[in-house]
Amino acid sequence: MKRNRAFQMLISCAALVCGADVGLMAGSPPQGSQLVRDLRASRKGDKVTLTWSQPRAVAIRESATENLIIARICRSMSPTPPSSTTVADDSTLCAQTVGSIDVQKPVAAGVRVVYSKNSEAAMARFVDTLPLIQEETESLQFAVYTVTLQDARGHQVGLSNAASIPLAPVLPAKGLHSELDARGVYLIWDSESEKHHPSLKFDYRIYRSEKGSVKAAAIPYARAVIHTEEGERWSGVDTNIEWEKTYSYRVTPVTRVYGQGGELIAEIEGDDSAPVEVITHDVFPPAAPERLLAVVTQSRGENFVSLLWAPNAEKDISQYNVYRREQKGEAARINSVPVSVLSFQDDEVVAAHIYFYSISAVDQHGHESARSQEAKAVLR
Repeated sequence: MKRNRAFQMLISCAALVCGADVGLMAGSPPQGSQLVRDLRASRKGDKVTLTWSQPRAVAIRESATENLIIARICRSMSPTPPSSTTVADDSTLCAQTVGSIDVQKPVAAGVRVVYSKNSEAAMARFVDTLPLIQEETESLQFAVYTVTLQDARGHQVGLSNAASIPLAPVLPAKGLHSELDARGVYLIWDSESEKHHPSLKFDYRIYRSEKGSVKAAAIPYARAVIHTEEGERWSGVDTNIEWEKTYSYRVTPVTRVYGQGGELIAEIEGDDSAPVEVITHDVFPPAAPERLLAVVTQSRGENFVSLLWAPNAEKDISQYNVYRREQKGEAARINSVPVSVLSFQDDEVVAAHIYFYSISAVDQHGHESARSQEAKAVLR
């Protein structure tokens, strides 16, 4: 009866492996116990990163524990992804051992083990290099990974859930270069266009960092795609820039894998492009203001003209200049207003005259836009 209770306690402990003090439980784990329940796989290019948590020790008898020394990583191929709750079966899923982790040597090439403070759990990380990336239009294949845990005597004492990653291709961004204009930074690159499995959709992310910063963030961008004989030409526009800064851009291909019902199964990033550095030196005048309206009014026998216009979209506008001319005359600047003011009242007008008004925008670097379309004011 005592051994049955201990066995039940051990099973309960395995279900709570991330935070449990499994080394304190009595009884030996049964063959095939699932001691790892959070094995996860992510892929970038041909590198697959596996992460999981595992107990540092398991009980082998009452008041005695056995350290877990080796975590063996297995890889096999499958035409379908397993369920995340699928438990590893060493006889069918371990087609190839791709590596192992000795928890007594927590740092090695492609390996990292971190022990949680005041916890009996260890966080493990392993990087596998895929031998082949699928390029054909045949049925999509998945790499399926599992982990088996062994004690110091080489005995298998625990298994993991199965984690999979699709062997779908990614389309690298080739020939990345940039152009700068008043609207922002244009990034232009080429990609191959071949027939691929219908469940795959291809996209790109643009990452941007500022000079002196190691942190790069994915940015939203306006995009355009042109089909060519060689493939596709992509362009992405970063309109959310600040002038007089140095940015570094890189483009990362993304492949999304969808199921038969249209649900997203996986998302894969490819290798980053070589970075492109852009200095956003502002040599561009703003756009001409729009929607200028002239309204003639009279008050107490005096005539004046009120002007209204729409604000410019640029973020560095400092002021608007107001121009006026009479018929067959040249336009002359009659005033300037700050960027926060979108109107002007001209009270230096004469009855029975016709005036033509226009507006220009000036940015913080002194660049003046072309003048807006004229608005006509006829005084009686």
